[in-house]
Amino acid sequence: MATNAPQKLTIRLTGDWSITGVTQQLLPLTEYLASLSKTDPQQTRPVVDLAEVALFDACGCQLLAILFRHLKLLGFAPAMDCLPNELRNHIEHLGFGHEFAAAMDTAKGYA
Repeated sequence: MATNAPQKLTIRLTGDWSITGVTQQLLPLTEYLASLSKTDPQQTRPVVDLAEVALFDACGCQLLAILFRHLKLLGFAPAMDCLPNELRNHIEHLGFGHEFAAAMDTAKGYA
């Protein structure tokens, strides 16, 4: 019996993910997570696109970790896409590399 691969559902993060901008990201993320409540985690794989993130610091990294943890609590296996090397290095430098290890491997094309 063949199993279908989960459908990719892109979550595009944009703008300021620093201490000055994370509060602007909360409402869109909350609305997006609420919309996933009717989505089957076996049929869908959220892919977080980071190409348009302009600013990123520890506060943004913490919010990104919360997003990933929430997606996992909902039963999803989130991945990353369009992860610029500078942002990848920043995540690892801030000590969050372990939090996103599997997702960052997917962004490299390994998973």
